[in-house]
Amino acid sequence: MKFRLLLLISLLIPVLVIGCTEEKAPTKTPTPVPANVLKIGVLIPKTGKFQTSGVVMENSARLAKKHIEEEMGIKVELVFADCGDSAEKTKSAFLELSDSVLAVVGAYSSTQAIAAADTAMETKTPYIVSVASAGIIEQKVNEGNRYVFRNAYNTTYWGELAVEFLKLSKAEGYYFQGFQPLSTFNQGMLNVIKKYKEPVAVSYYNPSVDPKDVQKKAVEAANAVGEHDVLILGDPGRLSISYLKEYRQNGGKGIVYSIGGVLALPQTLKNLESAEYTAFQSAALDKIKVTEYTEKYFEDYRKEFGEDANNYAGVLTYDAILILAKAFEKSGDDKEMLIKVLEEGEFTGACGVYKFNENHQALWGSEKLKGKISEWVDGRAVVLYPEEYRESDVVWP
Repeated sequence: MKFRLLLLISLLIPVLVIGCTEEKAPTKTPTPVPANVLKIGVLIPKTGKFQTSGVVMENSARLAKKHIEEEMGIKVELVFADCGDSAEKTKSAFLELSDSVLAVVGAYSSTQAIAAADTAMETKTPYIVSVASAGIIEQKVNEGNRYVFRNAYNTTYWGELAVEFLKLSKAEGYYFQGFQPLSTFNQGMLNVIKKYKEPVAVSYYNPSVDPKDVQKKAVEAANAVGEHDVLILGDPGRLSISYLKEYRQNGGKGIVYSIGGVLALPQTLKNLESAEYTAFQSAALDKIKVTEYTEKYFEDYRKEFGEDANNYAGVLTYDAILILAKAFEKSGDDKEMLIKVLEEGEFTGACGVYKFNENHQALWGSEKLKGKISEWVDGRAVVLYPEEYRESDVVWP
């Protein structure tokens, strides 16, 4: 009897223990799902001849990241690499980026963008050319390089805008002043303009050969340009300021048409006595709010960095990153799908609405995406083109 009692107790103890310990099932801690991260490589000239542009490209890229994260809920990681001012350094920088990013944007000159395009093909990394204009980029796509897109102008469109201004101004002639380090771009643009009208003269300055070459070429132009001629200035950098000052101080006549860059910034023009009757092109303009991003770009850039936003290299780098973010929403981390989305989609940026043609070139000159032309008169920028935003006819001195 005693044995049976002990046996019963021994059998009941485990049941009681289990009953006590299993009153409530344990709650599993949910495993957090990692947020999608869009990693973009950005090629910027931190050193060399184009480093001034590198600063605005980097600032604009950071602003795009901020806007994307705030509005689209996509985590963006930017990886910057210095592409300097050479093709060799650009290729090295691209290779450095390609292992860790979904896509790359940037580089500055045409020779750099060509090197980047070749490396994009080699590494099978999508790449958006956000500044350079060389026609060979489209040729490479036509020959099978599916990885390259360009949201910037091509050289043809640069020339077409200059021709548009010559027509608007009813100029008798034009003098073309090029910048030797950008001679490939300048010559391509000039070839387009020549189809409309031959120049009075063509000149290139090269300060690396002669430190006083900018001043010398400005004096030569001042002696050659007529009262109803246009001087087309093909340098977007800071040397263009020195050139313009020297040109006007030596009696330079007519209107100076700048391809933009430094001479398209209100903060530069306001502080430059010789800026009157300077016309300039820009991919976007503060006062022409073509999309919701136009105002955000210009206003927030000013707040973030304490200066006016660049309206070509800067804004196009900003837009290139926006384009990738909008495509990434549909493609995720799949590079092949990203290319397909870029080929088929429309993407809203600060400059307008982008769509790429069969050669992966943004359709500049289309209804939704146009360059802008303004003239600095009486201390302010007056819009001349597009027609729907025109504020005035061209004003001659």
